[in-house]
Amino acid sequence: MSESSAHTLIRYEGKAAIIDCLDVKLNDEMTIQAWNDEISEALANMVVQDRIIINFANVKFMSSSALRALISLKAKVDKKNATLFLCNICPNNMEVFKITKLNAFFRITPTEVEAQRAVV
Repeated sequence: MSESSAHTLIRYEGKAAIIDCLDVKLNDEMTIQAWNDEISEALANMVVQDRIIINFANVKFMSSSALRALISLKAKVDKKNATLFLCNICPNNMEVFKITKLNAFFRITPTEVEAQRAVV
């Protein structure tokens, strides 16, 4: 089962929800707000998912506003007693995560498969 919106494609595999980001850039406020709203709505409707994986394979640039949105999303995932994973982050964006030390705040895996197999 999957749900497609303007900025995300959400797939359900067992107890995991995989959220594919469809945007190449997450840098303007309107796009980030719409992206955040789509994911938040999906989170609100999730019942059995204990693992939320956000796949950034398409995303080549993220602004600081996108990082703030991710921090907010992590809080929502934590309230659902689920674990948030980020995967397929391009090297330039990964550098920003390292500089801001958000790489220690989030569970980041190189691939979606590794996020699915990671011990929670």
